[in-house]
Amino acid sequence: MTESTDASVRLDLWLWAARFFKTRSLAKQAIETGKVDVAGQRAKSSRALRTGDTLVVTRGDDVFEIEVLALSD
Repeated sequence: MTESTDASVRLDLWLWAARFFKTRSLAKQAIETGKVDVAGQRAKSSRALRTGDTLVVTRGDDVFEIEVLALSD
């Protein structure tokens, strides 16, 4: 298979599905206000998240360092 067929999921959708945020709109708001970094850079909500990506999510006083191990279909 080629790299273009690799699975990917929108960042805001993944954060909501992984239950870091209660709603997708809260995830989107956190991304837009700079509380989510992907590979050390600010990201957009529509960014394609792939297996192996690293995230830093700041939620209140909590900071989560996350490595994406798998994506669901």
